[in-house]
Amino acid sequence: MIFQSLNITSVFSQDYPYDLPFYNFIRYDENKLIFPGDSSSYDNLFSSFSTLTLKGEGRITVLHLGDSHIQADYFSGRVRERLQTFSPGNVGGRGFVFPYRVAQTNNPFNLANQYSGEWEYCRNVERNKDCDLGLSGISVTTYDSTATISLYLKDKDYQKYDFNTVKIFHNFDSTSYTVELNGYLKKVEVSDNDSLGFTQFYLEDYTDTLHLRFVKNAPSQQKFTLHGISLETEDPGVVYHSIGVNGADVASFLRCTYFSQHLKALNPDWVIISLGTNDSYGKSIDSAATYHDFERMVLKVRGVSPEIPILLTTPGDHYRQRRYVNRNTEVVRNIIIDVAKKHDCAVWDYFSVMGGLNSVNFWYKAGLTANDKLHYSKDGYYLQGDLLFTAFLRAYDNYIDKNIINK
Repeated sequence: MIFQSLNITSVFSQDYPYDLPFYNFIRYDENKLIFPGDSSSYDNLFSSFSTLTLKGEGRITVLHLGDSHIQADYFSGRVRERLQTFSPGNVGGRGFVFPYRVAQTNNPFNLANQYSGEWEYCRNVERNKDCDLGLSGISVTTYDSTATISLYLKDKDYQKYDFNTVKIFHNFDSTSYTVELNGYLKKVEVSDNDSLGFTQFYLEDYTDTLHLRFVKNAPSQQKFTLHGISLETEDPGVVYHSIGVNGADVASFLRCTYFSQHLKALNPDWVIISLGTNDSYGKSIDSAATYHDFERMVLKVRGVSPEIPILLTTPGDHYRQRRYVNRNTEVVRNIIIDVAKKHDCAVWDYFSVMGGLNSVNFWYKAGLTANDKLHYSKDGYYLQGDLLFTAFLRAYDNYIDKNIINK
């Protein structure tokens, strides 16, 4: 092993690396990654995390896919923060972003954007619309070549994000405008990857602001459709892409035409799928169809990267329409575990960690959820992120004990 010559101690040798607040309704004993099938796909991930943490070498790319809990980025953003600040030199970049405001929906808390011109939007939850979508599950289209989009990274309390590499995901065809970076940024290199659906810009200097403009170079060019932007660096560290769409279920992402191409372009080392809340939200549930959807999602990811470690998180306990406890959540939780067992995924059983059925009432009384008992307060999302990160560290610690310390 590459770490045998290093002085390695358990990350839990001093209880927890972060102090988790104590609530007597949370099942801290359930806060772990479960491997109902084969866990070997995680060996490379944990090995890479060790190399990065102990030597400051290498990059780990994470993709976290979900619904409204992920679109706001409080939950996923907290996990990003914990991974990137776990040891010095872990910050690899902000990752995938989307200018949600252009699509008339909420931005992540740590991203601001402005735009000009007229834009149309399409989301994967809008089944009455016929549009080709990418991994982001959302797109915006303009027919105005004078339109612009600007992005600003904010909330730099714990980490200043900047970037020198930009991937802009968009449609490639003869009717599409050419995308350019406006303003003072000096480009070292610009390249198109039409097979994976992005234009890449290498910048001379680092920046935390991006301005896009669109150029009509031929009469056939009539529009521009944006699917998302990845803000990256060439530094070692963790890159944490978070992609969420309000109201999305698994089927919403399965209908995204360019899902696989964009996933291949981001090339993650770890995929986290936090879906299931909206799959369970109806009065009744088709268990067979739900199982099929989750299985198709896992196979879709594995179709791009057969050996990639996948983490399925179970949905939290919640109410429907603010009044009825959603008993379907436990059904979806069991389906997720069954799919994970068949396809060798890990599971973070957040439903059980919360406390199980009706536990959302305790979370609400503690100020950890919103009034709808479906979404969370800022503190609730941060706690959720800390719990997931701690569960990851427990699994990593077990890997260290088994593969390095005891060898």
